[in-house]
Amino acid sequence: MRIGKAKVSLGLVLFMFLMLVGMATAEDVTEITFWHHEAPAHRVKAIQEVINLFEAENPNIRVYQEVVSWDDAYARTISGIRSKTIPDFQWDIPELNIVANQAGGIIPVTDLVKEIDEQYGYFHSLLAPYYYEGEYWGVPIWTMPHVFLYRPSYLEKYMGTSTPPSTWEEVLEYAEKLTVDTTGDGEPDIFGIGLTAGHNLCTQQQAWSVMSSYGVNVYDFEGNVTFDSEETVKALTMYKKLYEFAPPAASGWAWGEVELNFVAGNIAMFPYFGGIQRRLFEAEDLDLAATLIPLPETGGRETAFSHPNAIHIFKVAEERGTLEAVKDFIRFMMRPDIAAMYTAVQEPGSFLPVTEAAVEAPEYWEDPIISAYEEINQTLVEAVPRSNLYGFEHGHASNLSIGAVSGANLLAEVIQKVVLEGLSPEEAAKWGEAEIKRYAE
Repeated sequence: MRIGKAKVSLGLVLFMFLMLVGMATAEDVTEITFWHHEAPAHRVKAIQEVINLFEAENPNIRVYQEVVSWDDAYARTISGIRSKTIPDFQWDIPELNIVANQAGGIIPVTDLVKEIDEQYGYFHSLLAPYYYEGEYWGVPIWTMPHVFLYRPSYLEKYMGTSTPPSTWEEVLEYAEKLTVDTTGDGEPDIFGIGLTAGHNLCTQQQAWSVMSSYGVNVYDFEGNVTFDSEETVKALTMYKKLYEFAPPAASGWAWGEVELNFVAGNIAMFPYFGGIQRRLFEAEDLDLAATLIPLPETGGRETAFSHPNAIHIFKVAEERGTLEAVKDFIRFMMRPDIAAMYTAVQEPGSFLPVTEAAVEAPEYWEDPIISAYEEINQTLVEAVPRSNLYGFEHGHASNLSIGAVSGANLLAEVIQKVVLEGLSPEEAAKWGEAEIKRYAE
């Protein structure tokens, strides 16, 4: 009987010990969650692979990704900050970063940015949009520059040359000649250029590739609105002329439509991200080349649109005690071999590294799509340090109203005023300046 009681007591003690060990183990695991806006399945998969590798090296941290579409990102961020129903961190762009900061939801990350810069060497033009109020508010993780893409076979067949245009005046000449009726039914089957005019971020991005090259400034260095300028009028005039050789349906296009039409052979040229490579690669189509964004014949600025993406950390991470785990994950992401996974693997040609070490990493250039279009990707890398973003033309956010201006797709609306509603470029520039000032008040 005594032996039986001893056995029961020993069993109970062992059970309680295992329970306590299990509880201690569970308590030692930190869980962190983040929002990103990359819904395509192959992007989600690439991100999960990064998470899996991180968790293998850091068994005490669990990372969870959640997709929030770009259409919902601004509203979800603001409402989440107010209600504290937000994750620990989020992937963002400079405009969203400003909105989140103005809502009082994020913390400065200056020390972490400086640490990464010292270790891997940031392209400093990509840091500038996240620096204001004396602090860095985002940790850049990739950037998305525009180059001028074209089908070499179309240039050779219809232009008699393999040399791409280098000025917007030449682009206009090429676009007219590359708008071709191949079937003889009186309607073009190939359009010279793929410019969009939808009220969306895609149009805003293409518009800035033209505007920036003309030297347009939304604000001056001190933050005064300077959109109504001679440069803006010239850029809008060119956009309107070029749009005559875009497909009629482009008035409502966004990224998906312009990409599908280029892959289908309906478009000869367009300013765009290099990510079109994936679609062409899957179609076994190597008829693609790239050059830097053209300039006007006189004047202008050697630049192009680029959207540096970053991570901002919500204040709730401090409150939850997850801040150090978040920083560890970001440090892991910035390793050059890991950076290749969420740039080249996630979206080759669209998402480019933001550090010198990551650009030189063999893992990036060994990606099958990157290597298949190596010359194009070299052009994209060349574009990274020279590109900029509307509202950040002077290397900083000279007026924080750019967050709201971009969120409203105001530059896209200016384009619509010109190409769809019949306003003159002069009228559209004045309208745009008045609207920007309204947001800046």
